[in-house]
Amino acid sequence: MLNFSAHLGFQFTEVPFAARFGAAAAAGYRAVEFPSPYEQDAGELAELLARHQLQLVQFATPMGDGKGLAALAGRKEEFREGLHQALHYARRLGCRRLHLMSGCAGPDEPADATTYLDNIRYAVAFFADQGIQSLIEVIGEASAPGYFMSRFERAEWLFDAVDSPGLGLIFDSYHASRLGGDPLALLDAWWPRLGHVQVADDPGRHEPGTGRLDFPALFALLERRGYPGWIGCEYHPHNGTEAGLGWLAAYMAGR
Repeated sequence: MLNFSAHLGFQFTEVPFAARFGAAAAAGYRAVEFPSPYEQDAGELAELLARHQLQLVQFATPMGDGKGLAALAGRKEEFREGLHQALHYARRLGCRRLHLMSGCAGPDEPADATTYLDNIRYAVAFFADQGIQSLIEVIGEASAPGYFMSRFERAEWLFDAVDSPGLGLIFDSYHASRLGGDPLALLDAWWPRLGHVQVADDPGRHEPGTGRLDFPALFALLERRGYPGWIGCEYHPHNGTEAGLGWLAAYMAGR
């Protein structure tokens, strides 16, 4: 059986952030994810999760003013200080996976492969000691201009250099497709490194069934392989969140 988590940065945005937890639970979700909890009090978030019987499956370490810090040459100290804040929230919220976003290089903010590798090694060791898996995600530059971890070839380099079960890949169907790959083949190839899955159709980045991706085959692969984790619904609902949940009904029915 597959397990789906609501992405509260994309879904249920029709209501204020705190109300999205209840909306997700009412829609049948048992888990949520979102990129940044730091704008909220950890105790208040923990209470929302407990009240609605939801699990928080992943969030990102502090991202600075952009898409992360891990590869930015001049911000190594800020990145590493942020790991302590992320650990505090992860402990308080019972979350066991944290996304290490690489950051976007710019004219005044260079990215550096050595800095990135050093930071990822440091973070993986730091969190592994706490029973937390670190995650990275390949995000194409069309979605995030200047993003350092923008190619699967670069992800291969990283995993060759950091050979640890404490590091996993977020596989996102939309980004995989936008980068010109076959999402099904890529998912199969990256299976040994898989840490989390996110879905959105292409084009449009809307819910499954609105584009050209073969989600029945993708979900069948996950079921056949016995994927034990969560599938994050990181898509922009085409015509409102609840109106676009029909595709999910068959997967929720057996619960």
